[in-house]
Amino acid sequence: MAIPATWLTRLSAEWRARANASEGAYNLEVSEEAAPKPELADGEAGQREASGFTGAPVSGALVAANIGVFAAQVFLSGDARYALGMPDSVLRWLGANASLWTISDNRIETLVTACFLHASILHLVLNMLVLWQVGPLLERAIGSARFFPLYLAAGIVGSASSAIWGRFFGQTVSVGASGALCGLIAAATVVGVRTEGWRGELTIGMGRWLGLIVLIGLVRTINPNLSQIDNAAHIGGAIGGAVVAATWQRGFTYARGAQRTVLAVSIGVVLAAGAAVYVRNRTDPFLFMDVEERMRAAEAALQAGHCDRARVAIARAIKMDPQNRSIRAEGAEIARECWDPNSDRPTPRLR
Repeated sequence: MAIPATWLTRLSAEWRARANASEGAYNLEVSEEAAPKPELADGEAGQREASGFTGAPVSGALVAANIGVFAAQVFLSGDARYALGMPDSVLRWLGANASLWTISDNRIETLVTACFLHASILHLVLNMLVLWQVGPLLERAIGSARFFPLYLAAGIVGSASSAIWGRFFGQTVSVGASGALCGLIAAATVVGVRTEGWRGELTIGMGRWLGLIVLIGLVRTINPNLSQIDNAAHIGGAIGGAVVAATWQRGFTYARGAQRTVLAVSIGVVLAAGAAVYVRNRTDPFLFMDVEERMRAAEAALQAGHCDRARVAIARAIKMDPQNRSIRAEGAEIARECWDPNSDRPTPRLR
């Protein structure tokens, strides 16, 4: 899914030149270090701009963060062999987007944390290769203060799409940066449409790249045993990225203070999501239980006379499978057993 580096280099220089033009630019203010040096020839400036992560600090930080998080995954799992394939139970403990739990337990934080987790080293390498290719190109053109929120928004929408799809069409455990990456590619496509038109080189190149990713994801629809690709996250992330890019106003630039604020808030969102995973892992006794385990926990609590715990456990089970009659019947029994006629507390209404 890679695209030629020479094409990227030339396109980055052309796109940056448009961004710095006086009439209608997408880019934000750039630092002196990131800006092209006037004494350089156009080709030399383009080459220097497109080398590595120059002028794209967020892209570089995201690559480093994803690699660091994966190293932490392997370390915390306690088994180096998990680098080749991490069990779903470990991924869930680390903050994966498990559709059943994400929706039933309102685990909103996993919509963010899942974007920084990967199932294997191969999964990580493929995603980081895409981020290395498209991230600096896009960030240099639109600026870091647009790039980071775009990345997070696309990742969150992709995770939400995956969770919703899994809720209705089969439980899924989703991790990876691919939803956010599809959002970046879709955003680049939108920028291409708005700057070059539908037949522009950027529009066609990015559009084909995105279409190829989605097409590969459809393989799983044909035969689930052939691949483990979360196409719902890809499509959702792409839609999220396209919508965000469509809202950008050409010619608008952030003050440097505003840029720092946007970046600080974006970092805060990521850290808050990670903290929420850490806290809930240690304070929610039902977090890693499936429906049957929550039912058994409710029964055990009822037998022990712990009505409050029994109510909570059965309510959490009902949220996981609201159409299950046996769960609702047990909930009704708990409500009867735990009802105190001398208490002002009403009998729980189970829906």
